[in-house]
Amino acid sequence: MKKYIEKAEKLRFKGLFRESLRLWRRIYKKAIKKAESEIVLDALIVLGDLSRITGKINSAENYYKEATELAEAVGNELALADTLTGLALLKKAKGQWKEALKIIRKAKNIYERNKDKEAIAFTLWALGTIWRWAGRIKKSLHAFQEAQQLFKKIKDKKALAYTFCGIGGSSRIYGRFETSMKYYKKANEIFKEIGDRFGTAYSFCGIGNAYRMKNDLKDAEKFFKKALNIYTRIGDIVSSSYTLWSMAVVMILNKKYLTAWQYIKNAEKNFKKCNDPRGLIYCMLLKGMLHYLDKRKKTARKYFMRAFREAETYDFAVEKKHARNLLEGRYSVPFNIP
Repeated sequence: MKKYIEKAEKLRFKGLFRESLRLWRRIYKKAIKKAESEIVLDALIVLGDLSRITGKINSAENYYKEATELAEAVGNELALADTLTGLALLKKAKGQWKEALKIIRKAKNIYERNKDKEAIAFTLWALGTIWRWAGRIKKSLHAFQEAQQLFKKIKDKKALAYTFCGIGGSSRIYGRFETSMKYYKKANEIFKEIGDRFGTAYSFCGIGNAYRMKNDLKDAEKFFKKALNIYTRIGDIVSSSYTLWSMAVVMILNKKYLTAWQYIKNAEKNFKKCNDPRGLIYCMLLKGMLHYLDKRKKTARKYFMRAFREAETYDFAVEKKHARNLLEGRYSVPFNIP
């Protein structure tokens, strides 16, 4: 069993999530047969995490539920905290960021009682992503910066690289495009060095977005294609959906409207699979822009209004602001959304 677990974790570390998921399912079934409750618990948590990352949201939720019940039954407080952390990130992805905050804080309290520095740092990273989803960018940057300091102290290069991506993403939304570029490039160097394919793709997308905001559309498209190439090979649909959306923005800015529609359609299909309301709001904004450019201003307004109402429902501050400003004509169309 040990060699299978080591292999599965090596695959996960490299960002080969589908392969790791398949192996962890086998480990889970074998552990049940042998009645090895601790391995069953570990497997459930990892299966939840991998299912969430690969867009299998319902499966992830079921794994986390089972893991929570087992962790409580055997009295494993740290395993419970690990499960809560994954569940918080799942709730965030579904737009339920206020619930996600409550859950991640509960996990953080457990880690602090147990003086688990690495896990505390991870919850700070998770807080950064949750605040970013909510559109509270100052809070997001503060959490990422705290995580960065802790990951530096414990010398966790991989976690540090993902934190750089978090700082890069929040910096872009905050309008600091040079800072965003710097952090994504730093992350990319680490991911290439350690052989993390998912992280490499994720940072390629971030670099592409920084170029897009600097209006260097040629380089933006080049890096988005690099990201999509890797995402396709590893079978990702969660993060690649945002890359497809970014490509759609580039196509709109380049006046390739039919190509933009296709990218939006593909991104929208994936966002629906992943139950990602935030991604769907971004698609509504682009659809509105395309209708506006086609001189269908009433239809465009309907999309902008729908995006605004959805963003208001979930209390997404940034997306609500973009939709409102498009409705009120404060932005020219097309607008290069950060």
